[in-house]
Amino acid sequence: MKDYKSMKSASKTSITKTNEGAYFLTTKNYDKKLGTELSYTIDRVNIESLDIHISSLTSTITSLTSEKADYEQLKTDLEAL
Repeated sequence: MKDYKSMKSASKTSITKTNEGAYFLTTKNYDKKLGTELSYTIDRVNIESLDIHISSLTSTITSLTSEKADYEQLKTDLEAL
């Protein structure tokens, strides 16, 4: 979940585990204009889905890092002319 660490630090989200082993993420919602607290959002969280998302992000980071290195090399070669 994007911004989970900062939301957790600000006590705007929390996680729970049921006796059956299910995980839930509870998030406070706010009216952006007024800043008043609205109802909570409760989402079921699946660890396997998180693993898939983390793997996808890792692949994207690897690909972007490689692409960045290519652009940096091209820039270096152009500046050397």
